[in-house]
Amino acid sequence: MQRLIKIVAVVAMLGLVAAACSGGDDDEPTATGETAGGETAATGAEGALSEFGESTDADPALVEKALGPVEEVPDIVLASIARADQDLDQATIDKAMECWSQPECDTGSGGELVMGYADGGGHLNVWRAVTHMEAILQALTYPEIGTIVSTEALWDPDPAVPAGDINFLVQRGADFIIGYPDAGVAIADAIAAAEEAGVPYIPFSAGWVGLPEQEGALIPGEDYTSVVGEDLCALGESFAQVLNDNIDSGSIGVLGGTPGNALSLGWQQCLTPALNDSISMVGDPVDTFWLNDVALEAVLGMLSTDPDIKGYAYEYADGMYTALQAYDELGIPLDDVTMALRTDEQTLFCDWVERDIPNYRIYFSAGGNFQSRTAVTAQMMKIAGAEIPPEIVVPHVMREVTSADCDPNRVTPTVSGTSLVPDEVLAQMFPDG
Repeated sequence: MQRLIKIVAVVAMLGLVAAACSGGDDDEPTATGETAGGETAATGAEGALSEFGESTDADPALVEKALGPVEEVPDIVLASIARADQDLDQATIDKAMECWSQPECDTGSGGELVMGYADGGGHLNVWRAVTHMEAILQALTYPEIGTIVSTEALWDPDPAVPAGDINFLVQRGADFIIGYPDAGVAIADAIAAAEEAGVPYIPFSAGWVGLPEQEGALIPGEDYTSVVGEDLCALGESFAQVLNDNIDSGSIGVLGGTPGNALSLGWQQCLTPALNDSISMVGDPVDTFWLNDVALEAVLGMLSTDPDIKGYAYEYADGMYTALQAYDELGIPLDDVTMALRTDEQTLFCDWVERDIPNYRIYFSAGGNFQSRTAVTAQMMKIAGAEIPPEIVVPHVMREVTSADCDPNRVTPTVSGTSLVPDEVLAQMFPDG
């Protein structure tokens, strides 16, 4: 995730610097298909979801790469990872790059379905760019999908912009929409209208359209088709467990993403009650828009209040990498600090190796980029007649960073190591590394 001048200006303006499936019909879709470049996707239908053209026989190595050493994995998640096992030829890579760089593309399959992609952010954020590519590569394994139409709201503070993107996709003829609803309940009407028009909506990365207790929140399974992502309360409790196990007493800094987004709110509301009584927060959680410069300003503010912060909780490892400059700028030693994070960008991990500081520990779960693939597969299964659960829960496990987590040969250090986008594609997406 990179700096974004436009969004920093917006942030300044706002004052924000401080599950198995069942059911179906009798129609069985094709189990495998030709990708745009002529490669056959490794998705031979077998296992619990074979009647919907999906295989749950995912490569265990890919499952562990995406999720870590988890135990139970829902079948839909396994099916989406199975399709990620792609032997891409250059023609398919070229088509993926075309679809990634253009607002609309013809996949070349001749399929009649139109996939809509509605991102509340955009490509100027590396995580979003990679997650978009995951969805495109997944779509290319379905010959039924002939067109991909993508929009990005660039974190515009006016909710009419992301709402307008969803309305546009419906008018464009999208058969389904996936994406991340940064604006949450502010775009609930547009999402509800899409569903009413027969265009199912599934967000990824725990992009609930308002958490259940929020006023105006939509209910997955009722108001929109489903939501893909971690159990947010369990994620917050996992963060708390890491901090409890490593901090005897003291203060912690808590950061989040865009104001009101469900991912941050979800884990934050379960973090605080699970913390030991001896651990307190430095002020309220700070919204950073998941922007590195804003994360730096947030930590500068926290350290100015309490220079002896013992830990941090945040979803975004690369943001913490930039935020660590606060310690250098203020001349505060970085020691006896524990971080509980979600993503796994190499920048922070390699910096940790280089610093080699005793009692400085980092724990992470997974980048979650591949969840957009799960949203695509869930939508295609729905079209094939499957009953999709309201919540597709992606399992998580916390892992402590070791020197092995720094890959100096990573194509680009700002991409999560758990991403399933092949290196040869990442190299074209980010030619400067």
